[in-house]
Amino acid sequence: MNVKRTVLHKDGTPDLLDVMNLKIRPQEAEQLHRIPGIYPAYHMNHRLWISVVLDDSLADEAILALIKTSYHLTE
Repeated sequence: MNVKRTVLHKDGTPDLLDVMNLKIRPQEAEQLHRIPGIYPAYHMNHRLWISVVLDDSLADEAILALIKTSYHLTE
């Protein structure tokens, strides 16, 4: 999905970003929100979902691990 950078990061530019929303364990939210490229989810519960920016901020392996976790949490 494309969202404006300002939606995720209040000090950002109005550029569009490709993001993916993924489900997380609530106890991991605070730690994950500190990682560059991961934000509280756009239009979702911020304790249970994150938005991952798809711009090479995160290694592909890290994104794939988050996708796998999200998949298992939503089965």
